[in-house]
Amino acid sequence: MSCFVLLTYLNIVSSLFFIQEFNNTSVSDSLFVKKRSHQTQALYNKLLQIKGKGIFFGMKDATGYGVGWDNDNDESDVKKITGDYPALAGWGADYTICRIARGEDFKAARFKIELFHEKGGFNTIDWHAENYYGGDYLWKNHPYKSKNVVASILPGGKNHLKFLSQLDHLAFFFNSLIDQNGEKIPIIFRPWHEHNGDWFWWGASNCSDEEYIQLWRFTVEYLSEIKGVDNLLYAFSPARLTLNLNYLFRYPGDEYIDILGLDNYWSLRKNYGGINEMVSQLQTLVGIANTKNKPAAFTETGPFSNNGKAIMNEKDWYTNKLLKSILYDEITRQISYVMVWRNADKSHFHVPYPGHPGVLDFLKFYNHPFTLFLNQTK
Repeated sequence: MSCFVLLTYLNIVSSLFFIQEFNNTSVSDSLFVKKRSHQTQALYNKLLQIKGKGIFFGMKDATGYGVGWDNDNDESDVKKITGDYPALAGWGADYTICRIARGEDFKAARFKIELFHEKGGFNTIDWHAENYYGGDYLWKNHPYKSKNVVASILPGGKNHLKFLSQLDHLAFFFNSLIDQNGEKIPIIFRPWHEHNGDWFWWGASNCSDEEYIQLWRFTVEYLSEIKGVDNLLYAFSPARLTLNLNYLFRYPGDEYIDILGLDNYWSLRKNYGGINEMVSQLQTLVGIANTKNKPAAFTETGPFSNNGKAIMNEKDWYTNKLLKSILYDEITRQISYVMVWRNADKSHFHVPYPGHPGVLDFLKFYNHPFTLFLNQTK
């Protein structure tokens, strides 16, 4: 028997044993302990230590393309304006410029992440997972609305092997992120986000509470215990909190989550929820994170117009909306980082580009002593 065949056989056996043990564990009696590599622990400590002292600024697809340009991993719309990069670069595991969950584009994704790491920044990866029945990550595009996608990918489900295949791709990719010193590059991993909404197939109305918690726990345990992935910090990120849902809705447990996040584009739109609503949500987030001694993060936001377009129709959005919310009091100041979404073109952008009326305001945001960009991470 060849070494490859033997390793494949042992991997299958260990996976089957893990799945059997996972099925025998209820959602209330987990004793799981997750490992962290040296650099991953250092990043976690850094996010904790920065609380109240400053906030790291991040951007989705921070390099590689922007408004009116493409195919340059040393360039960024933020750099074009400030001469500096964001401290945090966000990437996608699927449906953006790379599809590593499908086993594609490993080389391109690895190059982007390793390059940004070597510059001194840190990286986060979200996962808009494809629908295993067809369609995409959006519930409205689910071709079989009567079929529960989450139930189908849990152990015993019709699509479980397809799900394992994607977890295997992700694990291989995460384990392959090695820096120039031979150490694994830490990643903030943010799957199954905005689960309190209904727009994704893992959302509140599209699976049960227990199924969602099992999905989170299986994802973390499989990557950690079976695949040996120890360079991930897992971020839990519900969307804008409504009156009838609390922050810990479907929370999988402290041992599975490293960073408590929040995605909120709504409250900072013109004539919508407003500063007071945003402040209240940040206070709730930080308060819970502090009781658990975990970092808190504003994991997704950005300027939107009233009709839902990703454009900046308020040229002072960064100082008058985002920064004002974060600096409101000693609680809101304890957010460790904030990440805005990407710049695709003039009809979809979240950071002003050269020539945009919001450039001067963004420079004020950049120069504020509380905001931290790449030059402040080293």
